[in-house]
Amino acid sequence: DTSDVDDGLSVEVLKNADGTTRNRYWIHIADADRWATRDSGLFEVARKRATSVYLPSGSVPMFPSSIGNGVMSLRQGSECCAVSLGVELLPDGSIDPESISVTPSKVQVSYRLTYDQVDEMFDAGVAYFEEWELGAMLTAATKRRELRAKNGSSEGRVTTPIPQASLKVVEDEEGEDNIRIELDIEVTHNAGSNQTSIAEVSTAENEHAAPASQAFLLVTEMMIMAGEAIGKWRTKVLTQDIRSDVAAADTAAVPLLKNGIELPFRSQVEPDFRARASEVKVLQGLKETNNGYPHAWYFRRFFKPVKVTSDHKPHFGLGVECYVQWSSPIRRFGDLQAHAAIKRYLRRKRVNDLILKGSPIPSEITAIDLGCHLPVEGHKVQSVDDIDYKIGLALGRAARVVQRRSQEYWIFEYIRRMSAEKAEQEVPFECIVLGCVDPERLQYAVYVKALGLEHRYLSEMGSLKVGQTLWLRVANLNPRMGQLTLSLASRGSGLASRTAAAAAA
Repeated sequence: DTSDVDDGLSVEVLKNADGTTRNRYWIHIADADRWATRDSGLFEVARKRATSVYLPSGSVPMFPSSIGNGVMSLRQGSECCAVSLGVELLPDGSIDPESISVTPSKVQVSYRLTYDQVDEMFDAGVAYFEEWELGAMLTAATKRRELRAKNGSSEGRVTTPIPQASLKVVEDEEGEDNIRIELDIEVTHNAGSNQTSIAEVSTAENEHAAPASQAFLLVTEMMIMAGEAIGKWRTKVLTQDIRSDVAAADTAAVPLLKNGIELPFRSQVEPDFRARASEVKVLQGLKETNNGYPHAWYFRRFFKPVKVTSDHKPHFGLGVECYVQWSSPIRRFGDLQAHAAIKRYLRRKRVNDLILKGSPIPSEITAIDLGCHLPVEGHKVQSVDDIDYKIGLALGRAARVVQRRSQEYWIFEYIRRMSAEKAEQEVPFECIVLGCVDPERLQYAVYVKALGLEHRYLSEMGSLKVGQTLWLRVANLNPRMGQLTLSLASRGSGLASRTAAAAAA
């Protein structure tokens, strides 16, 4: 859970010439750059921290909580500063490039809703009547998901993702060390199927996992759409607006500002499936194996690393033509940098409009605001900083390591407490064999269904079949050292005993 809210959604209904209507979808991103200007102490704090860190035991925000949760956030009932992106969709769910609009704004936040609240509104039908905007956005999000799946996104290729554990440590006077560990197992997506089919499939695959959330699908697709749209907008303004500025430069009494914009495009190349035909054959054979979990695990080897460049390139895993991460400027330094670049472009464009009209330029505008010197009488020459998107990348990677280690510790501690409650009784866990990691050592990747945990297991019974179900127990556990060893459970009620007997025969 977070208290800093850096994005919001709304729908605008537009009338066509023939009397029909169409929807424009707005993604409003908190204008953190307004409060943390590039020459401020707040900006320096964000630069040093690089990212907010989210742990089961709490969070470490990039900005001080008093600011990040306060004036920077899109707060319910308040008029808040934002950078808003409006976009319309074509019938197939693709973005209409000519419809993209980016503007600084002030937004009045009507509601702050949790995923659970929105899912309840969908279930009750409220999202299609009183709060029809939610239904309209879900329809658009479903089209977007279907389009991305057709384009080869991970959701389309891995239709049954492996559910993962989500942990939260809360205060509890009756708990050990006065804390309680809460574990939920979540399904990230279902390739855009409707909620009824999600519930039916999820229950059959892993009874411990909650159904995929329609609210989560809605927000995920809107944020991905915002990332693709801002990249397309950048291409549009470079080819249209800058050309018009060049044409108008001859008539200007004062030289126009050179305008342009660089954004951190995140790209991922498509794997060469033809060159890996034997692996593709194995992958296809796993699709129907034990709910598709081994297929999801095996597919990971095909993904290439994501690269951050200034070039407009496709993102294979997302199934989009381009993608820029910019929707969380309160939580990620790179997103804050992208906001500065967008706003600098918009300011320079506005200044050029004033120059062309012969209008005065406000004296409050600085070189820091524009990212360049302002060659106008009365404006002092100031130093200008360039936006370097590489800053903070290493710290971001280090933060992800910390988050993974913390997640590992707390899930191991959860297992330790569960085992301690059973005292001398054995605690068996139903596991699925995902694949072989080391054939010589007979080391396998297994998925522990009740824990939403992927782990390694050294087979005690020879070679195992991918997709096979085992009942395993904890043989050795040390949360602080990050150690967990699994071995065959001995309970006769489990499948382990029957599997071992079959192997012996």
